Amino acid sequence: MKRSPILFFLFVGIISVTASGTITLGQRYPLGIMPSALIKVENSSGTYFVTLVKGDSELVVFDTSFRPITIFDSMRNDGINDLIYRDGKLYCFGFYSGRVIVVDVSGHPSKWKKSDEIPTSSRLITGSFIDGKVGMLTNDFEFLLLDISKREIIKRQELPVIALSIAEDSEFFFVSLFHNYNLLTSSHETEKGLLVFDEWGNLIKEADIGKRPSYILLGGEKIFLVSYVEENLKILSKSDLAEITTVQLGKYPNFPVIHNGKIWIALTGEDQIMTVDLETYRTQEFDLMGRGPIKVVHNGDRIYVLETITGTLEVLDSRGNTIEYVELDGYPVDIVFSGKEVAVLLQEDWQTGKNTGALQVIRN
Repeated sequence: MKRSPILFFLFVGIISVTASGTITLGQRYPLGIMPSALIKVENSSGTYFVTLVKGDSELVVFDTSFRPITIFDSMRNDGINDLIYRDGKLYCFGFYSGRVIVVDVSGHPSKWKKSDEIPTSSRLITGSFIDGKVGMLTNDFEFLLLDISKREIIKRQELPVIALSIAEDSEFFFVSLFHNYNLLTSSHETEKGLLVFDEWGNLIKEADIGKRPSYILLGGEKIFLVSYVEENLKILSKSDLAEITTVQLGKYPNFPVIHNGKIWIALTGEDQIMTVDLETYRTQEFDLMGRGPIKVVHNGDRIYVLETITGTLEVLDSRGNTIEYVELDGYPVDIVFSGKEVAVLLQEDWQTGKNTGALQVIRN
């Protein structure tokens, strides 16, 4: 069945349920299966927002008012799992094809095109950049290092388990081994939880850090590692991976971010958000009206919390008091801001009853 033109996207204008009545829901644009994070692209032609629709392996591009411009769907056979924006190009990681698809996004979206397709012979999950080289994780128990200019894999390291998360600074790649602990057998597949590779792909450090490290944040000379299973935050020295301290969190910590000298973490199982001071390691919790918080995002003096069980967006003031509570009728996974416009990406759109997502525009 042929896709309907993007200009026929449905308009939905509903007033939200809020505490102060200053937010309204605007247009709601249907997307395909499993849309992921929104990425901001800036070039000589303007500013755009791109979302990867994983299930359809396509890119949907929006302008700064979050109106859809075009769909880039020439990677449908690649099974794109993740992408990075860098220097006017999108680097897309193909799970099915094992190729890194390079898309030239330096001009208007109508002129975006593939500029390269680099084979790796592995099922790609995600990647991270250092100085023209991409460190990649694969579904084949590997860490790969790709030299973009040479178009070749210069290092291929076998991993003890599949890794899902990678971060980088100017010199090193940091890889957490999420599958290091088997929940069915309650035993370690490997004691190792964190691996550090240099910019040439050599394994130079490794650490035993507990069960299923989930998220990595880097700040100064410290590594912050959140465990979804052990429900804690481990703080390590970047120089030797020595543990500085461990902070207990709460049930199901998700998507930590660093803001204003604190780590902000959504506690999905507690219906709270928590802060950890980066100097004193003191914690503070904020109760929420909604249930299932998954992500905390700051914009100005407001705190925006995406909530998955109630399908809501909760807005807090700088003191943590709820000032807005917006019913989204969907499963939110990301949020971006452009002037007075806010866009929330819904991985599931509960209004349709289908296994598809949507982009919900909100006006502050």
